Amino acid sequence: MVGLRAWATRRRSTVLLVLDALGGVSWVALGLLLALVWGSFVGFVMPGEEEDRPGGAAMGTAPPSDQWSYGEEIERERRRLFDVTVVHTNPRALGLVADAPPRRFRVEIPGARVSSGSGESQAVASAGTQIGVKLRCSGAGVRCTPLSSERQSVLSREDVAVWLWEVRAERAGTFSVALTMTSYLRDTDTVLVEKPPLIWSVDAVPPPEDDDWLSWAGGLWRRVTEAITGLGGLAVSVSAIAAVIAMVIRRRLPAGGPDDDAGTAGTADPAPDVGRRPRPRPVPRVRTVRLVRPVPRMRPVRRVRSRLGRAARRARARQSSGSSTGAISS
Repeated sequence: MVGLRAWATRRRSTVLLVLDALGGVSWVALGLLLALVWGSFVGFVMPGEEEDRPGGAAMGTAPPSDQWSYGEEIERERRRLFDVTVVHTNPRALGLVADAPPRRFRVEIPGARVSSGSGESQAVASAGTQIGVKLRCSGAGVRCTPLSSERQSVLSREDVAVWLWEVRAERAGTFSVALTMTSYLRDTDTVLVEKPPLIWSVDAVPPPEDDDWLSWAGGLWRRVTEAITGLGGLAVSVSAIAAVIAMVIRRRLPAGGPDDDAGTAGTADPAPDVGRRPRPRPVPRVRTVRLVRPVPRMRPVRRVRSRLGRAARRARARQSSGSSTGAISS
């Protein structure tokens, strides 16, 4: 009897263990089932936020994470672009005149209504994103000043965008004008499509000459003022150069003093040669004067003898005249 009870107890514990294991598995299965149902519900009720573009595709909002996704995004954005008509001013119809008021150059994407007037031309650009338009003028004395933003958004076929420039020629001649249209990846600097630039060669004519006296006087006054301005600038330059030369000469002259030699007081040292050793300053030489007594001049002997003979004759004549006078008196 006791053995039967022990066997029944062991059997009941085994059954309970089996039931406990089955209960844990059922709870796990129930949790997985609930998670699957919740995920299906969320995906059905809250779809992904996507925005249709004119091409019919949707634009994703997540940025590219690697090189493959970056290239895939660029290709996807390029497929969404569409062509629009661009109306722009013909540069040859500007009629540029040298030294005259500037002329307006206009580029417009008209949207649904496309119409071009006289002096205008048409081109094609890729829209559906930001479009940048640049006008480059190359040549002597020509300027292209932008009056509008370089980049504007054109997201649909009905969008309108306008770009303006002022073109001015300062002198007569020939120069080139290039118009470039670029489509960017949203608001970044990544280029999706860039059309080949449109290039023109434009001539600026000289201003017409008037025959009335007022225009002649105005031209004369302008030439005179230009000449005076040029001469004034030249005079200032010459005076500045002369002042520099005088200052250099004064610095190179030796300092004067009472003991300086008269022959070397006014001379200046020569300018030292670049890359050579300076020459020593020459020492003035003092000349010594020897005092020599004058040698008496020897008179000729004949003249001395003749003078002595004359003196003796005179003495004799005096003596003879004196003796004859005494004899007469006695």
